[in-house]
Amino acid sequence: MDLTKHIKSVISEAAKVNFAGHSFLLKVDVNDDPQKKGIKVQFLPTQFGAMTPTEQNDIAIELEQRLEKGLADFGMRVERDRNLKDKTIVGFFIYIEYIDKIVRQALSGQNPGTAPEAPEEEAPEEKTIA
Repeated sequence: MDLTKHIKSVISEAAKVNFAGHSFLLKVDVNDDPQKKGIKVQFLPTQFGAMTPTEQNDIAIELEQRLEKGLADFGMRVERDRNLKDKTIVGFFIYIEYIDKIVRQALSGQNPGTAPEAPEEEAPEEKTIA
């Protein structure tokens, strides 16, 4: 088998997610909106019109719980992105502040006994949902 074809096959398989009887393409990218800096995680259905809005909401709730559980080890949370132009996409958002925190924590070990320097601008408050 040609190595290029094999790599493309592995990558395309890794990008497919089967969940609750539906097939999705997983897309992880940066958000283009400067007011919402962060990482977007989107599940694009592979079949148009295969889900009802209620089914889509149930899937979104379950995906959010699984993402929260997986990202908790990194001190990260996700937020459902409901402002997508394409309403068939199940989307989530991870704020850039979480990545900033991980980088500062990784660098804090460089000078043992000292705390990492605070960023120049004030860090936004973390959202708490009751």
